[in-house]
Amino acid sequence: MRIALVSDWYYPKIGGVASHMHHLALKLREMGHEVAIVTNNRETGKEKELEENGIELIKIPGVVSPILEVNISYSLKSTKELNEFLSDFDVVHSHHAFTPLALKAAKAGREMGKATILTTHSISFAHESKLWEALGLTFPMFSNYLRYPHKIIAVSKAAKAFIEHFTDTPIEIIPNGVDDKLFTPNWNKEEIKAEFGIEGKVVLYVSRMSYRKGPHILINAFSEIEDATLVMVGSGEMLPFLRAQVKFLRIEDKVKFLGYVDNKMLPRIFGMADIFVLPSITAEAFGIVILEAMASGLPVIATNVGGIPEIIRESESGLLVPPGNELELRKAIQKLLINEDLREWFGSNGRKAVEERYSWDKVAKRIEKTYEEILSKI
Repeated sequence: MRIALVSDWYYPKIGGVASHMHHLALKLREMGHEVAIVTNNRETGKEKELEENGIELIKIPGVVSPILEVNISYSLKSTKELNEFLSDFDVVHSHHAFTPLALKAAKAGREMGKATILTTHSISFAHESKLWEALGLTFPMFSNYLRYPHKIIAVSKAAKAFIEHFTDTPIEIIPNGVDDKLFTPNWNKEEIKAEFGIEGKVVLYVSRMSYRKGPHILINAFSEIEDATLVMVGSGEMLPFLRAQVKFLRIEDKVKFLGYVDNKMLPRIFGMADIFVLPSITAEAFGIVILEAMASGLPVIATNVGGIPEIIRESESGLLVPPGNELELRKAIQKLLINEDLREWFGSNGRKAVEERYSWDKVAKRIEKTYEEILSKI
């Protein structure tokens, strides 16, 4: 099959949509398909990797928002170029339901008789009131565009429930995936800890340093934890505040900020951890970083928001706490720190769930099957 994966939210925009598209493209190519990524007219940082793997990268000119870092409008000429390019493909697979390029591609694909799929990665805009206002004004337009895909893929039950407000197009739940060969439990924890000058247990946070991810809640909860080190990975607007918070709490000796860590180093960081924590305040559709922790054999502590409980409960891979609740988060961390058997049980369950349901091998095959089913009917 010739497959076009389309979204405004590819790299350099960092997040779950970009990661999902990139790894899906690599896996589909490995499975023998011809694959192209269609996105903004910006440097992605992935040009060389895509070329080496035989994946075409097409950049559609448009007006880039300095805030969202994605194209917010396209000219008639750009739309024509997009349509001409997509005409050579069997499958048009758009990603992220509320972005211009994804919706334009879905419309074009359906009108040209292609197998047309849209994956939705969103569950709400609870933290962005302006987006709700904009969506209220453009609701009819979105609903109209969402009738074009033959099928919508939702990455979680929560994502499915959200998109159902806008369309009656058939929806299938296929989760995000993780590279279970890259993220594994097979690391020498003590050796890696020694490289970073760390002794004892490690509690790990990997995500953006932004309010809705709750890193400040984690730091407050951790301030009264003894005999452990909190390792925080990621960049973002809250980083200066978080450093000041750690200094104010006088816990500089047990909190390490590593900043942005690339994908080559990240598996090693997971490899030295004993517990992974994601204290999100607002809802997440899925949380790919949780899969990376599970694949690494780590017990997970996360908040009971969005699609996260689906992963944790179904796999029995960790503990859930209320969002924003420092006391319950601290209790959960302490519970796992003192109970090695429980840590190992959660970690083993998580790794097993990844191998059975969340590896990119399994996820890509389910998506491929969806393509084949649609192609057989059109």
